[in-house]
Amino acid sequence: MAKLKPGSLFKTKEEKEEPLEPRPATDQKKPKRGKHLISGLFEEPAYRQFTTLAAELGLQRQGLLREALNDIFVKHGKPPIA
Repeated sequence: MAKLKPGSLFKTKEEKEEPLEPRPATDQKKPKRGKHLISGLFEEPAYRQFTTLAAELGLQRQGLLREALNDIFVKHGKPPIA
């Protein structure tokens, strides 16, 4: 492995690059305001079955989880709002 010259990892004041221009707002990720993560730890067989079922139904896991949450809400007399 080649040895690095002292100071080669850092640029001097004269060598510093000009700051990058900020990206337009369209390139930035949209904020997920008002959304919260719901998660849990499950055994491998349950994870695989859930993932397989989502694929068989042509859904993403989040879509299948949304459906499951709505079913739970209805089962317990709450409106399906997920």
